[in-house]
Amino acid sequence: MSVSCPTCAATDGTVAVRKALLDADRPLDPQTRELLSMRPEPGKSTGAAITLFVLAGLAGLVGLRTLLSGDDGGSSDTAYRVGYHYGGFLVAAILLGIGLAVHADHRSRRSDTADRWPGTYEQWQQLQQVWRETWLCRRCRVVFLPAGSLRPDFPASPAIPVTRFPEWTESVARQDDHSGAATSD
Repeated sequence: MSVSCPTCAATDGTVAVRKALLDADRPLDPQTRELLSMRPEPGKSTGAAITLFVLAGLAGLVGLRTLLSGDDGGSSDTAYRVGYHYGGFLVAAILLGIGLAVHADHRSRRSDTADRWPGTYEQWQQLQQVWRETWLCRRCRVVFLPAGSLRPDFPASPAIPVTRFPEWTESVARQDDHSGAATSD
């Protein structure tokens, strides 16, 4: 599908934003790539917290295996045997505690920005739909929505500078009926 740019009317320089981000032949500069990237889904836990939770689970399984193995630790002293049998659980508890602290810190930061949009998964889906349908003109460095992109009666939007892309997509996505997308906000 080729779409013409509302500014220069060229079709050879236009590409869907999502495809422009994946284009290895004509990569975008880092600043443009950052501006055009989709925001992460709200409410997700951080990768660090998830990693710590998985490691805690694995350490717990190792502790359970050691406890159920029947090995009594030999003729070692009592402290060594307690550490041998319950050390895996101690490591699991430490990793779990750190994971919970990281997750709680992430949640508190997220609640500090609770007035930011999108705050729900449904709002994020609206934002993602606008992002998915937006086109980029590489010549003019503008983004736009073609006519009929969000629904059949949707009017074409004017060209918006790439620098305003994050605010513009949010503005379009916030509109319930998407009818005001033709405004430049």
